Amino acid sequence: MTELSPVGWLADQRLLWAALAFGSWLLLCWLCLVRPPRPKAMSSVTASEWLIAYASQSGAAQDIAERLLPAFHQHNLQPALLPLNALHPDALSGYSRALFIVSTYGEGEAPDNGASFWQRASNARPDLTSLDYSLLALGDRRYSDFCGFGRQLGDWLDGTGAKAALPRHEADRLDTYVLHAWHRRISQWTGLKLQAPSSAPFSYWTLCGRTQLNPESPGSPAWLIRLLPVGELPDWRAGDLAEVRIGSILRTYSIASLPEDGALELIVRQVVNDDGSAGQGSGWLCCHAEPGAMVEIQLRSNPGFHLPEDNRPGIFIGAGTGLAGLRGLLRQRQRLGCPDSWLLFGERCQQHDRWLAEELDAWTTEGTLLLDRCFSRAGDQPEYVQHRLAAKADQLRQWVDRGASIHVCGSLAGMGNEIHSLLQAVLSPQQWQALQEQQRYRRDLY
Repeated sequence: MTELSPVGWLADQRLLWAALAFGSWLLLCWLCLVRPPRPKAMSSVTASEWLIAYASQSGAAQDIAERLLPAFHQHNLQPALLPLNALHPDALSGYSRALFIVSTYGEGEAPDNGASFWQRASNARPDLTSLDYSLLALGDRRYSDFCGFGRQLGDWLDGTGAKAALPRHEADRLDTYVLHAWHRRISQWTGLKLQAPSSAPFSYWTLCGRTQLNPESPGSPAWLIRLLPVGELPDWRAGDLAEVRIGSILRTYSIASLPEDGALELIVRQVVNDDGSAGQGSGWLCCHAEPGAMVEIQLRSNPGFHLPEDNRPGIFIGAGTGLAGLRGLLRQRQRLGCPDSWLLFGERCQQHDRWLAEELDAWTTEGTLLLDRCFSRAGDQPEYVQHRLAAKADQLRQWVDRGASIHVCGSLAGMGNEIHSLLQAVLSPQQWQALQEQQRYRRDLY
């Protein structure tokens, strides 16, 4: 029998342990390659790593984003809550986790408080391989490019190397099923107990009066609708919206009054269908409902159309029922004593479409309002509001240089789109960029 020497035995043991260690290292490398990295547990994620970013036109996406904050605060986390325009694409690399809640405006466009970000992002490809994100896209299937901006943003994020921690959720007109599903998945991903989304309840209001604003006009009748609540008058801000439920249909209207006026007022144009019948919503409000009828209404905040906090000059542009949202803003400025308000308003007939003439003319006489009325059927010189603004381009630039904000309310097709293109054409790139980045360009278009 051969006897092993102590030196030989130790050498064999060292070789064995070295082989085992090398094999373990190879196995670990293989696992790292084939297994995706696990998301960090909530306890290991710091506040500076979290971003909640939103792009919102009517306030819905912003509201959802803000409602996420309490759950983070309960875990001593202070995520950055920002509109997209407040971010540079490169800044996203400073976060490890992000929640994006974005609406689509018009036909696949970014909302105004996301447009500057998107313009920068379209020409940028930062390295976001360290970013995990979830995206909630809000849209309306009645438009051809449903959730268009949300989908573009998701594709862009994927192109930068960012990793979608969850599948993209797309909600049609704030579909509660989709919103609840997204919150459940976010709760599972983060470990946070998120409050399920909820909206303000509908309440009953009494129809107490309506006045036609354009008797004998060649256009469809337009009415000032006045409503009182059953119970205490709730609070709202100029620029907010009223969602009216009539049977199974919902209609959203800009609020034309302030709580200080003592009633909720809407401006509604009576829709006439091709067969001569009245539209369901406008027909009931303007024709069929008797005084004293009950109306179900839900008030909705619209922060993207509120006035700035200071008394800077204001330019207000609208046509038709777009006067509703502008009237609320102008009334608030009158109450606050803000100088330098300029209203450009367009309708059809000079003789019969001087809507709210007594009120607007009084402000003009007092010197608190500069008023330009435009009429598209004014004999030999028809004029749309965008034509008047183009003719006063020098004055527009001067007001913008003085820090004026611009509010546009009315139809997106036609007036809204043409005003948008005109502003881009007549303002300098610096003026246009400042308007967007300082949130001085605000739109309520439908």
